[in-house]
Order: sequence, then C-alpha cells, then structure tokens
Amino acid sequence: FTAFDILYLNDHLVTHYDLMKRKELLENTIIESERLAISRYIEEYGIQYYNLAEQNQLEGIVAKRKDSKYYFGKRTNDWIKIKNLMDDDFVVCGYITKESGVTSIILGQYEGSDLLYKGHVTLGVSSQDLKIIKSIPRLDTPLFSYLPPSNDNAIWIEPILVCKVQYMMKTSGGFMRQPVYKGLRKDKKATECISE
Repeated sequence: FTAFDILYLNDHLVTHYDLMKRKELLENTIIESERLAISRYIEEYGIQYYNLAEQNQLEGIVAKRKDSKYYFGKRTNDWIKIKNLMDDDFVVCGYITKESGVTSIILGQYEGSDLLYKGHVTLGVSSQDLKIIKSIPRLDTPLFSYLPPSNDNAIWIEPILVCKVQYMMKTSGGFMRQPVYKGLRKDKKATECISE
C-alpha cells in the first residue's frame, strides 16, 4: 500500500493543512515496511522528472501545489496529471456496435504477412469516420490467427483503412492502456502498420 496523503490524525481532520504540512504529518505517522510505503515527491524539478518518466515509459507524473488543501469528492486545479501519451497507427479490421450505441473499432498490425490482433478503441470516433469504416466491404471471418472471445459480435471488414490511436502505455502483452481514437489516416497504407 502506498500512502499519498493523510486526512485524519488522532481523530482530527487535517485536510485544511497545506499539502507540505500533511506530507510532514504523514512521514511522522507512517512506519514503512514491505507492505506499506509513503509516496515520494520531488520539488522544483518537475520537467526533468517528467522527462525521466517518459524515458522509462511510465504513465506520467502528478503535479501538486505545495499550499493546496484536500477537498473530499472535489477536483481542483491544485493537482494535475501530466500524462506520457504515445501514439501508433493501426489497421481497422472491424467493429462492434454495442447496446449503448457505442462503436468499438477492432485494431491490428502486421508482423511480416500476418495480421495480429491489437485490441479495441472506442472513444472519439467521429460520425464521418464511422460512415467510412461501415462503407468498407465486409468479410465473413477475421484475418487474425488468434482472436480473444470478446469479439463474438464483430463485423469484419477488408483491412484497407489506417487509424491513429493515442494511448498511455502498452501492457506486457503488447496491448494499449487507455486508448483514444484520433482519426483515420489517408496518407498511409495498411501494410505499413507494423507491430513493434
């Protein structure tokens, strides 16, 4: 468990203290062990810290105002996430229309002549792009040799479209965390989408 903040001390609310005072209370209260740690922080070197997170392909950093208070159930600009976002190009291999009306696009990339399944992306698909995707001739079966069972209701299309997807990082299995659809690319061929 990693403790990021302290809200109560000896049955007294301490959320009205500045962040740095709460950090001091936290450090004087918690005894660290193999199972319990205190979140570390770096002052003044935020840009260098972010660059280090980016070099190590970490999700990013959180920046906090030193004099910020803690507010229950409320977001403020006193704490901001600075995400390390990456992007890549994928072949649009099909789509799944869900009950909620959301469309999930099935993605692939080439490894040699094989098209590999690379997951889905559901956010931010424009209605114009969706019309183009749905206008592509359909296929009876997927072109992947491996396909997870979550694709049972998929509509497969000819692999001729390319889209750009932004994401946080890739899992050890090569799948994207928090993918966001950024649009179709007309300047790139599907066969140029190569798996790393």
